[in-house]
Amino acid sequence: MQFQKDDIREEIMAAARETFLTQGFSKASMRSIAKKAGISTSNMYNYFKNKEELFYTITDPVVYHLVNLREEVFGYKANKDFDNENFMQQFTEFVPSAMFEMIRKYRKELIMVMDGSKGTKYEKLKKMVVTRMENNFTENIISKKKKRLLQDSFLMHILAMNLIEGILEITRNYKNDEWAKSNIDSLIKYHIRGMVQFFT
Repeated sequence: MQFQKDDIREEIMAAARETFLTQGFSKASMRSIAKKAGISTSNMYNYFKNKEELFYTITDPVVYHLVNLREEVFGYKANKDFDNENFMQQFTEFVPSAMFEMIRKYRKELIMVMDGSKGTKYEKLKKMVVTRMENNFTENIISKKKKRLLQDSFLMHILAMNLIEGILEITRNYKNDEWAKSNIDSLIKYHIRGMVQFFT
């Protein structure tokens, strides 16, 4: 029956989600996932042809969401009418709620792609997000005068990495919605306001 097949598929995905979360992609095995799901390893292959397909079935939605969010947030380009205060206000109002909604919906999957995707096509995703954030902050926050001083500086990279790692720490230690939302909001405001004061 289709209903039973769907149930088994969901059981496999639930078991895989927990296994990938604790072991990462490289250490997880189809056998351990099958055992956790309570089915035979051979039966697993009736639903997923390999570990990669299973991993991407679970993680593709959060990556798609993250890429769209990244483009929406970090696709902003400075122009002749650019107003630093405007950028800061937009960033601190929009980003915390957008990040919270993604974490609320895809918390485990986000941890999987950011912490446990070694050996997959997503293993460099965190680095890509940090680089995009670093470039956008450099273009949109730093004044021309200080931009010249920071040409060879590693500081903006560190700040972007710290912000991403801070968001991931909140995700890893998620207590409840209110706790997560409050901490994300405070973290982003702290970073952005600090950068604006220091670099403009």
